[in-house]
Amino acid sequence: MISQLTLIFFLSLVVIQPFHILAKTWCVAAASATDTQLQANIDWACNEGKVDCVKINPGGVCYEPNTLTSHASFVMNDYYRNHGSIEEACEFNHTGQIISGDPSYRRCRYS
Repeated sequence: MISQLTLIFFLSLVVIQPFHILAKTWCVAAASATDTQLQANIDWACNEGKVDCVKINPGGVCYEPNTLTSHASFVMNDYYRNHGSIEEACEFNHTGQIISGDPSYRRCRYS
């Protein structure tokens, strides 16, 4: 005889799994982006894009590695996340790309 717990487990597999939301994505700097473009993305996101850039400042949890690609990826993703994770929010004049692998590292967590 099947226990109630076993029955609940099997029902959860049948009922919950179809409601699974699409896999999470992140927005990062495209490999083809130039340093000038990446700096422009950082400047725009931290000012007009209203992204909190404290984490990429010296001493911030996402400051290291101190590269334009790393800093731009973090702020681009924050903007993307704050704007519904829609493709258009990762455009950045063709310098953003959407990935399916979490780019977080050490204490630097991409939301």
